[in-house]
Amino acid sequence: MPSEATYVHLDTITNAVLSKGITMNEYKDVVKKPPKNILLLTAPKGIGEYDSHTGFRMVRGLAKVQEYFDQNQPTNGVHSNWIDFESIELMRQLTPIEISELLYIAHAHTHLHSPFYYKLQNNFIHLTLPKGMTKVYYRKLEQFYSILSVNITNNVEKKINDKKNVFLFKKAKKIARMPISDVKELLPLLREGVLFSFENMKCNQGIYEIPVYLTEDRMKSLNKNFLEKDLMGHICLDEKDQKWFFKEESSLQPI
Repeated sequence: MPSEATYVHLDTITNAVLSKGITMNEYKDVVKKPPKNILLLTAPKGIGEYDSHTGFRMVRGLAKVQEYFDQNQPTNGVHSNWIDFESIELMRQLTPIEISELLYIAHAHTHLHSPFYYKLQNNFIHLTLPKGMTKVYYRKLEQFYSILSVNITNNVEKKINDKKNVFLFKKAKKIARMPISDVKELLPLLREGVLFSFENMKCNQGIYEIPVYLTEDRMKSLNKNFLEKDLMGHICLDEKDQKWFFKEESSLQPI
């Protein structure tokens, strides 16, 4: 279900994304090569199989991993902490130090060394934080840019249809997906931490405008009203031409 706002704080040094409002369904829509095996860094008994080498529970096979994702959505309040892996044989070559690093990541929500392990060949580490926040390490940031483009498009599309009061049996309006190139243009802001406020979206002469507020790491203020000084600009969609663009309110300086 689309949300009223999406928060993103991107660390391009570690490829870690702290976010709120991005759904697992959007992740599934974008990732072309989903994990075929995952280690559950925190999991209750009864989920997956117990691996005696690492002490973690694991889920093996695309179908079972998909089932786990469907049933354990962070938006449902489930704390889902996992890392994907390619080969069970290589995974069982993890050293005690490497296993302890994984335990630390699950506990502290940050890494000690590289979050990407040769023996696991992992593409992600997914961590559920308090208050609906998630932190995901992406081996390939291009995947995150795609996920954010889908998230923004889904939320704007929902608000457009809500505003038009789509009735039963009337086909919902579809809009063009926001280009990844336009998402990348927001990189200086994403590095600082921003909130896309779909709740406050307005339409001016056929142009939909979504406010983008600078939040940095002020996670406690995400549910509060932002001041005009925090407004960095608007993501805009021209409904007629189906063109996206960003309108600045303040100068975007490279970080």
